[in-house]
Amino acid sequence: RLAGVLKVWLDIAQPYHEFAVQFFKNAADPDSPLSPFSPESEPARVEAIAVHREVLRGATKTKVPEELRDILPELMWLSQMGLVLYWIFDRTEGRERSYRLAERGAKLTARGVSLARFRVLRPLVREVHELFTDFLPGMTKVMPDPGRKP
Repeated sequence: RLAGVLKVWLDIAQPYHEFAVQFFKNAADPDSPLSPFSPESEPARVEAIAVHREVLRGATKTKVPEELRDILPELMWLSQMGLVLYWIFDRTEGRERSYRLAERGAKLTARGVSLARFRVLRPLVREVHELFTDFLPGMTKVMPDPGRKP
């Protein structure tokens, strides 16, 4: 399911690839409303995370622990942001390497979600999530977000 979501994103984004580098230049600026972590992009970010939540909800082989149901979709979205960054710079025909990355990354993510059912690994998942939510602008929940203007 996750590979399907990622590949559909790549399919939809394909016509815009020639503008991707310029878009990235603007989106990489933490003060830009185009940044995926900006307050202006919060509605889109929330919707994208909801897609990943739905992917997890529909997972038939893996029972997602209750305590990780909110954490894992955010981590999956962050992983998708890594794929987007790779796609921007992918110059292979038809962005073939991006599709391969989506497939392999989805398998690795599925394996990680499956392993998260073991109690011994849950603290690690929470720690990784806290690392991102404490330091990424727009995801900061614990400390004041230094990227936000008063």
